[in-house]
Amino acid sequence: MSILALLGCTPHMLEDQAAANLIVRNVTVDTSAISGVAGRKMAFDVPPSQINADLTQALRRKLRATPQGNADVTVVVTQVRLMSRMQELMLGGASYVRGTLSVTDAATGRQIVAPTSILATSQRFRVGGPIGAAVAPTAEHDYQQTIEGFVMNVLVRLSPSRNVTVAPDSPAVRAGRAQVAP
Repeated sequence: MSILALLGCTPHMLEDQAAANLIVRNVTVDTSAISGVAGRKMAFDVPPSQINADLTQALRRKLRATPQGNADVTVVVTQVRLMSRMQELMLGGASYVRGTLSVTDAATGRQIVAPTSILATSQRFRVGGPIGAAVAPTAEHDYQQTIEGFVMNVLVRLSPSRNVTVAPDSPAVRAGRAQVAP
C-alpha cells in the first residue's frame, strides 16, 4: 500500500459520477487512538490535539469544505510515524500517516464510502545511508510533508479518475478535484 501511495497509484474510492457530484460539507478528524507522533522526535512534542487541528485544517482547505455540501468526511487517525534518524541512516523510506476514511451523505447519514484503511506517505521518499540522512528534512518539515501527503491521498481518493469527462459546472470542478476534459 505504501508503494502504491509513493507511485501515485492511489485508488479512487467513488465511481466517477459520484465523485463528480461530491461536495464536502464537513471534515471530522479523530486522533483519540494515538498518543502523538511516533518514530523521530521533534524539538517539540506534537500532541494528538495538534495533529487533529493540522489534519482538519488541511483537509478542509484541500477538499474545499462548504456548509452547502452534501457529504461529511471522517478520518480516524491510528498512527503518525516520522522516520527516525537511524531509519534514515540505515533503511531510507518515507514517513506516514495511517488511518480510516469514511464518507456519509449529509442529508440521510447513509454511508457513501464505508470505513476504509488508508496509509499515506510523506511527499518525499528518502534513500538510506549517510547521504540520505544528511539531506533529510528537519522533523518539523517532515511532519508537514507527511500531513500534506495524507491530505493529497484523501483528495485523490475522493476525486474522479483522470481523463474522465465531467460537466463544467460539476461540483468536483468547482471544488478543484477535477478538470474539464478538453
